[in-house]
Amino acid sequence: MSNKIITDLRKEREAKHTALFNSCGLFWAFSDEQFAKNKTPLQEGEKYVSIGGGGYVPKSNVDTLIEGMEEIKIWFKEATKDAAVRKALIAYELNNHEAFYTYDMEPTLSALGEDYTEEEVNVVFKE
Repeated sequence: MSNKIITDLRKEREAKHTALFNSCGLFWAFSDEQFAKNKTPLQEGEKYVSIGGGGYVPKSNVDTLIEGMEEIKIWFKEATKDAAVRKALIAYELNNHEAFYTYDMEPTLSALGEDYTEEEVNVVFKE
């Protein structure tokens, strides 16, 4: 399995996230100045809500954002369900988080998410 396939899937997921964020009016701000500069238009009487990590979205778009994030998660899970693709994704994340140098699997497991087990990651690590 080529890293190109994994890279392409990750780029497509990123593009889906970006399109969702733009359509929901999500923006990031870590100061009052950034908030004023980056804020997106609101409907009359509406307020922004924090989604954590410096992210803000108009309140009316929160449900759309949550639903869209879940749809992207389901899409990516489906796109990576093939055993060879899963293995390639695990190898990609092991390399990305330098697990072969640190022998610390936690960053890799965290990046992969709850659908991947420590045993599954260890098999790829040992290969």
